[in-house]
Amino acid sequence: MDADPRARRDEFPILGTSVYMVSHSLGAMPSATYDALREYADAWAEEGVVAWNRWLPMVAEVGDMLGRIIGAPAGSVMMGQNVTNFVAQVASCFDWSGGRNKVVLSDVEFPTVRYFWQEQAALGAEVVEVASVDGIAIPLDRLLAAIDERTALVCISHVVFRSSAILDVAAVVRRAHEVGALVLLDSYQAVGAIPFDVTALGVDMLVGGSVKWLCGGPGAGYLYVRPDLLPRLKPRLVGWFSHERPFGFEAPPITHAEGINRFMGGTPAVPSLYTAREGYRYTLEVGVERIRALSRRRTRRLVETALASGMTVNSPVADDERGGHVTVDFPDAEAVSKELIARRFIVDYRPGAGIRIAPHWYNTDDECDAILAEIATIRATPARSR
Repeated sequence: MDADPRARRDEFPILGTSVYMVSHSLGAMPSATYDALREYADAWAEEGVVAWNRWLPMVAEVGDMLGRIIGAPAGSVMMGQNVTNFVAQVASCFDWSGGRNKVVLSDVEFPTVRYFWQEQAALGAEVVEVASVDGIAIPLDRLLAAIDERTALVCISHVVFRSSAILDVAAVVRRAHEVGALVLLDSYQAVGAIPFDVTALGVDMLVGGSVKWLCGGPGAGYLYVRPDLLPRLKPRLVGWFSHERPFGFEAPPITHAEGINRFMGGTPAVPSLYTAREGYRYTLEVGVERIRALSRRRTRRLVETALASGMTVNSPVADDERGGHVTVDFPDAEAVSKELIARRFIVDYRPGAGIRIAPHWYNTDDECDAILAEIATIRATPARSR
């Protein structure tokens, strides 16, 4: 990798036509993805069913690439469609009819997580949502107090999607393990933006996806499970690839595959493996430590300028407490966000939070300044003239 990773900006087509500050939602597509998808299509066209001989090994190969980004041992990451499906698979490993039936999360989780767990109450799960005080961060003291001897699982965000607030994961893992509970960490907004090591943290399970900071496109979710925990977990949400001998086409009951493959489920989404692979390559080449250093400096620049201009910053001000994006709010912010996008300053807006701005490694300081200047210009323009 070049000394300045921005030298590779021209390898991301959208950067040539816009100020792209939305990698917390959809990372910019590398031009290499065109070739990767053609490679997939050529294999299908030229080899037909024989292409499975190259496609199936990719599930493990791409999973291990992701594992290198998060410090996971080889063979402990499963690729799949999305976080929702993986959370459901994890939940299917538990019996909610006993005394240890409590699931702890927060009220600032991404909606898919909250929707899913609230529905598990019908199966006997006691779902406890810890309330945020300010809508920005998960209150650590309240979270730790909610984890007790009846807790089976803590399902919590590493970085809050609306505000970019970082959770003290190590403290949560310590408390959960003290009482015999497991931790399922949603690191969607952390992987590729914040350096961490799942082995060092002692995280039991982790879910996320490739669509954001990893620039790997949609349809490439992932599940990490601590290797020594795998024999204990027998998902009931299974498919033929969850079987120890999938090509034996045996009648039930299932014999769960050894290791992470028991979470494979049905037929893998092969095209997304190709797109994810390209995004992971960039992340590994640039390095998450370097990405984080650039992010801290640029998000600080955004925070300081936004505060100086009178905006509300709905993200932590302290660098160590803030992830990869900054959320700013002011009257008429949603309308301003739409005008920004129309002018090719690509951001997004979240109700109850504001405009989310996310400089990635391929962005520049000048772009950080430009996007806030454009917000000021739009706000100074009468609404009827926009």
